[in-house]
Amino acid sequence: GEAFPAMQETLLEFRAGKMMLEGKRVVPDTRKGLIRIARGEEGLVHFQWLDRTQNAIEDDQIIFPDEAVFEKVNQASGRVYILKFNTDDRKFFFWMQEPKAEDDSQLCCAVNNFINQPLELGVDETDASEPLQASEDMVEDDISSRAGNLTLTNLGAEAISDVTSSSGPVKLEDLQRILSSIGPAEVAGEPDGGLGLDDILKPDLIMPLIETLSLEERLASYLPEGQWTPEDLLELLQSPPFRQQVDSFTYVLRTGQIDLSQFGIDPSKYKFTVLSFLEALEDSVSKTSQDE
Repeated sequence: GEAFPAMQETLLEFRAGKMMLEGKRVVPDTRKGLIRIARGEEGLVHFQWLDRTQNAIEDDQIIFPDEAVFEKVNQASGRVYILKFNTDDRKFFFWMQEPKAEDDSQLCCAVNNFINQPLELGVDETDASEPLQASEDMVEDDISSRAGNLTLTNLGAEAISDVTSSSGPVKLEDLQRILSSIGPAEVAGEPDGGLGLDDILKPDLIMPLIETLSLEERLASYLPEGQWTPEDLLELLQSPPFRQQVDSFTYVLRTGQIDLSQFGIDPSKYKFTVLSFLEALEDSVSKTSQDE
């Protein structure tokens, strides 16, 4: 707790081990690990690795937008991913420990989405959203046996160099970068205050509505086949794939890469913001109700 700064908001968590450099080879650390993407009290995004058994943070990287990428290592025989910085030679390898390998690509997209979000300095703590956390499996992973099956080939010395941690307090040059990157438009804020669909589709806001609706009559046609309970919907709302889709939809709303007429909305009457989209939906629903 003393070695690392306190976090204001946890954005994403999932189980993954880290890998260590031994000579020219990268080998798995067999411990049960956790990758956490969080926003610090200073408003910066942190990429952390924790020892799950000890619940202790071992690595803490501050990442600025467009500074790094999280991607799969295709040369590896297992579920190996790399956090690679564009601004220097830092490279960090990880191996997935989540039970479902089919969710890896969605988690990878979510990581890149969060580490490349625009800086939000001075965010109020009360606005912190619920953390994204992959669901726990009832059967504990056999970490050591799975780690033994991981091998990396043809990476070369250059690809695996500098697999080290540079955790520590925010440096002066980092703060100077933040200050120089904040322009007048960013200080003034976005037209809708930076409101995203994820700010609205929070479990504590949605659950009271779900409990008053008939799931079979109103929502069943939009959900995968099967029996759904309010608790199932709550789990869906917090799942990384769903949250990633929400973030993607927010992005296309803000950039105008969507045809609003498909929602019965006149594009000429509304700006491309989440707030105006919701107002447009409200008008569209009211008109439909009156027609009926």
